Formats: sequence, C-alpha cells, structure tokens
Amino acid sequence: MESIRPVRESELDELIDLLCTSHNPRGHERYRGYIEGDPTWRPSHTQVIEADGRLVSALRIWDRSVHLGATPVRMGGIGGVTTHPDHRRRGLATRLMRHTAGHLRDDGYDLGLLFSAIPARFYLRMGWSCVPLPGFRAELPASPNPGRPGLEVRPFDEGRDLEETAALYQRHNAGRSGTLLRPRPYWDYSPSRLRGVLPTAVVRDGADLAGYINRETDEGSAWVNEIAWESGPALEALAAHLLDECRTAGLKRVEGEIPHGHPFVDALVGASGADLHLTGEASMMVLPMDLDDLIARTAPEAEEWVRRLPHDLTCRLLFGESSGRGLEPVLRGRGIPLGAQAVDQLQEWFPRREVIFWGPDHF
Repeated sequence: MESIRPVRESELDELIDLLCTSHNPRGHERYRGYIEGDPTWRPSHTQVIEADGRLVSALRIWDRSVHLGATPVRMGGIGGVTTHPDHRRRGLATRLMRHTAGHLRDDGYDLGLLFSAIPARFYLRMGWSCVPLPGFRAELPASPNPGRPGLEVRPFDEGRDLEETAALYQRHNAGRSGTLLRPRPYWDYSPSRLRGVLPTAVVRDGADLAGYINRETDEGSAWVNEIAWESGPALEALAAHLLDECRTAGLKRVEGEIPHGHPFVDALVGASGADLHLTGEASMMVLPMDLDDLIARTAPEAEEWVRRLPHDLTCRLLFGESSGRGLEPVLRGRGIPLGAQAVDQLQEWFPRREVIFWGPDHF
C-alpha cells in the first residue's frame, strides 16, 4: 500500500501539475501562489500519496485561527483534496483525510474545517459534522432608488485605505463566530489577494475610514463577499452605494452568505423595498480534535452532561449556529429529552450567534 508523507519541496512543480489536472488546467499561477506566496505554509501542510513514482493524491492544510463562538482557536483548514483521474475510486482521498485528522491532533490544532464541493456524506462517515451557514437573496424592484447617503463612498485605494481596513476588520469581527483572525500580514499573502480579500469600495467620515464593502457581480446578481462599518450612516452609505451600482448595471438581485437578519441586509431591504429570501450553505464541515477541551474553553461553566450530547449538535452549539433552546426539539427527537432547567442552562451556555465565514477566507 502506498505510504502517506509530506510533499518534498523538490516536488512542488509536480504537485501543481496534479492540481491543474484534477481541478483547473489554467491554475498553475494560482496554485503556485497558494504555496510560495503563503509564509505560513510548510511541507507538512501538504500531505501526498505517491504511486508508480509520481504523486497521485494530495491535500492541503491551511494553518489559520477562527472564532469559535467568541473564542479564538487554532484551525486546520482542509483544501485542495485531489486525486489524479487515473487513480480515483481506490480510497486514496479517504486515507489522506483519516491520516490528516491524526496529524492535526498531533500538531496541536483545535479543529479541522473544510468546505465540501462533494456530498457531505463522504466527510460525515469520517466523523466530520456539518455546521450550516445562512445566506440571503434580495430581489430588487425594477429601479431601486435608495436616496442620497450622507457619507461619500469611494473606490478602494490600497495605499490610502489598506491599513485602516485591516484595523476595522479586527474591530468589526472581534468575537464574531466563524470569522478568521487576520493578522496584518494576512492581507498581503498571495492566497488572500488571489481570493480577493481587498475591498471594492470604502466609505469615509471626514479623514477616517468608516466602512468597506467587498462585492462582485455575475449574471444579473451582485454578490456581497464581506462588509464592515463603524456607524449607522456608514452602513446606510454602503447599502445605497451597492443599490446604485445595481441600478447602473441593470442587476436584479443581491446575494451573500450573510444571515438574513444581518444589519446590512436590513439596510439594503429597507432602502430598496426588495423582496427578501432566505438561503443557506450546508458545505461547512467541522472536526473537533478534543471536544471536551473546546467546551471547557468556550463555555467553561457548562456541566459534565453537556459532553455526552451528540457531537454534531455540539459543534453547532459551539459555533452558535443553533442555540441550546433551538436544539431542544432535535435532541428530544433523537431520544435525549431535557428538563426545563437543563434547557435553560443549555441556552445560557450556548446562545445563538451570528455565524459568518467571509468569502475571501475560503480555502
């Protein structure tokens, strides 16, 4: 049986060729940037399987930190799970995933996280749990007219705006469940730039940056990748700016992986009279390395009985995707009835939170 090992630096060209063969024939520059432009990458972060003298399967670990509830934890993001077409259906990816779970534990990660492009059952059978992410779609009226905002929105200028943008991100997302911690160098990493981490527009209040938006357009839609603001007027200005862009370009909807109750969605709908639809993304999968430790760190007052709850539901509680009271009917349906006092305790320890994983941080 082929062994699993870290990639050798002398094999990077071959690794990139494998990724291009499996995913994107024109992705050489992008995949090289993911490795050579990321100072956090180490050969041990790319595990490979070799057969007949060539690399045939690989995956990448992204060494990052994420807010679990309000608590920062070390995360190993799994991406680039790849098997050469000639070697598929032999269980190589499954072996790599199981091996990597052990590597994450041994190397001190708190959890693994991935976004599945295939049916979730592949990962569920290996102990991963799904934490759904909410989203929204706003169907715009024929000519949305948001009115004139009090603050000016300008195109993002890196030399003028980047330092304040990075600082605003830190303030806006401190303790926001699901968001990555972005140290200042993160904004300069090649993977961050390749995934479009820089905003498209900013709003200023006098000399100070008061907000930013990261959006893209495609086939009649504007997609909001990220949003941050300091004040109500800045939020209103960003919503009005996006609606003006939609009107100019003839776009009929605005979408994003942002909860429908998010303040920006509320401002957007309020300014335009759009019809709001709830959407969602069920591809985020999580694997805790030590669930007891994560409970102790994120909800230290939780009693021992919480550790006996089903792992998949506990993951949803830890992120705050579901509250203790919200999951009570699910627990009862699984044959785990809780008394009123226990439900109240679970709600206190695990309140519902706004869970967002911003688009530019996907791997």
